[in-house]
This record gives sequence, C-alpha cells and structure tokens, in this order.
Amino acid sequence: MIGKIWLTLTILLRLLVIFFAAYPLYQDEQERFICNTKQEGCANVCYDTFTPISHFRFWLVQTASVLLPYILFCVYVFHSVARQLVKVRSLPYRRYKEIKATLGLKISKKSSKGAAGSRIPREENKMDIPDFSKAYIVQLLLRILVEACFGAGHYFLFGFFVPRYFTCRGPRPCPHNVDCYVSRSTEKTILMFFIWGLSGISFLLSLIDLTFAFQSSRVRNHRNKLLMEGFGVEGRYSPVQHQGDMSVWGEEAKTL
Repeated sequence: MIGKIWLTLTILLRLLVIFFAAYPLYQDEQERFICNTKQEGCANVCYDTFTPISHFRFWLVQTASVLLPYILFCVYVFHSVARQLVKVRSLPYRRYKEIKATLGLKISKKSSKGAAGSRIPREENKMDIPDFSKAYIVQLLLRILVEACFGAGHYFLFGFFVPRYFTCRGPRPCPHNVDCYVSRSTEKTILMFFIWGLSGISFLLSLIDLTFAFQSSRVRNHRNKLLMEGFGVEGRYSPVQHQGDMSVWGEEAKTL
C-alpha cells in the first residue's frame, strides 16, 4: 500500500509538476538572466557560475534516478516469474515433479492408489512461488540512498531560496564585479519548496516502507522456522516409526 502511494506521488505529482510547471518556468531562464554589463560572454559566464546545472534538468535526473531501482525491481520480478512459468511448463521439470511426488508417496506409505494418482498431477502443476522480499528491501535501500544523495546535492548546489540578484565576482571575461538579476525568483523559490516537500515525503514513505518490509520479513522467517520445526517433529514421530515402536513393545511383552 505504501509503495503504491509512493509511486503515485512520484509519477503523478513530481513528474507532472516538473513538466507542466517547471519546464515553462525555466524555459527562458538564461535569456531572462540579465547582467548590467555589455561585455560579450560575461553574462554567459555569470549564468554558469550562478547555476552550474539547471533546476529543471536536475529535478528530471533526480526523478529518473529515484525511479530506476523500482523499475529494475519490476524487471527482475517479471523475468523471474516468466522463467518460472516456462520452467513449470517444460517437460523435464514436469517429469522431475512426477518423480518427486512418486518418491514422496512411497516414503509416506500412502496406501490408496487413487490418492496417489490424484496427488501427482497437483504436484506436477505446482509452481514454486519465488521470494522477492530481499530484492524489494534492496531496491528500497537504493531508493533511499539515491533520494538522500540528490537531496544533499540539491542543497549544496542551490540551497533553499532563489535570490533576486546575483553578484558575479569578476571571472574572465568580466572586467569587474557584475550584478545579475534573476527572473521570477519568487515563483522559482515556491516551486523549489514544493519539490523539496515532495522529496521529503518520498524519503519518509520509503523509510516507512522499509520498516514494514523488515517486519514482514522477520515475521515470515519466524513462521517458516516454526513450520520447519513442526515438520521435524512430525518426521520424528511418523506413523512408520510409531508402528515400529509398537512392534518392539509387542515383542518385549511376548518375552515377558
């Protein structure tokens, strides 16, 4: 459930905001970046100093990188399920299941041939369900790491606010310090806060999802351990062994 909320938040909100709000806002940002100098090339150098990478491109790369672990996980799941389906329908695997079911019937001493005949088709058509919990946890860890790295990079590159003007400290070919003015700085600051909020919610949802995934994995492992212990007890006190113990007790009673 949390994964679906995260996916909806990432695709519907973040991508829609980036393409329909950020793209028109930053489409002409370099043209509207005006510096009070007529020195050729100075405005371009000052713009490159002010923003080494465009906010729009940074947010686009961030969204694609955050979605990448989830996409790889989906590809892995589809590939594993497809391989399992092909394996189940292949003739060698069906023969292996038949032999395994027949040996199981011989070991457990099932008396009825009808029961044996009805069990074999169920075994041969049975598909082993893969466990994707570890892969899901790995992709959650990668997603959280990518989100945290891009959040730190966003802070060191842009900070939290878009300034109204920027003082360019005279890099060549600028002859002296030049004041440059940023277009629609308030609107860009509001959009930046919105993207920060979406990134924070995505990071929080990923942490909650990771917590639930660890808890579910621990409960599943504990349940499987109890089932294996139960099967061990049943094997220790199987009907065949019980009949053997009864025969031994009967022989001892005769000798007495």
